[in-house]
Amino acid sequence: MPLCAKCHQNEATIHFTTVVNGVEEETAHLCKDCAPFTGLPTLDLKELAALSVIGKKCEFCGQPALSGVKGEGDPVYWCFECGQEFGRIVTDFIMSERPDVFRRSKADHSFLSICFDPEFQAWSEAANRKAIQILRERRTQDGRDKAS
Repeated sequence: MPLCAKCHQNEATIHFTTVVNGVEEETAHLCKDCAPFTGLPTLDLKELAALSVIGKKCEFCGQPALSGVKGEGDPVYWCFECGQEFGRIVTDFIMSERPDVFRRSKADHSFLSICFDPEFQAWSEAANRKAIQILRERRTQDGRDKAS
């Protein structure tokens, strides 16, 4: 087994692989101590069930959920269309507030390494909350929200 890519001391037991257009680009190997942000070592069955999209509806339009995000409160689920809009909002945040993320290259720093950075994780969680709020406001304002 490989050593943890972060501490270089412990055996890596958690493996994250980025996939771009169906092609595996990069895998980060971490130990359980260096990957606590995933929640994987501490999730119980109720928490795992809460992450499932089976039977869930998009919070924004009411269509069947395809994906979502678990934040500080209850999970937020979205359909494909709303998920694309959420992604565009987050991408706009990254481009305006964290352009360093797009400048990362394999020769310089791994893209995955920034994802494991605690400062970036905190920024990302705040950006997700802002993006969800913006998406709610947009969909309500233009009448697309299921509650409209």
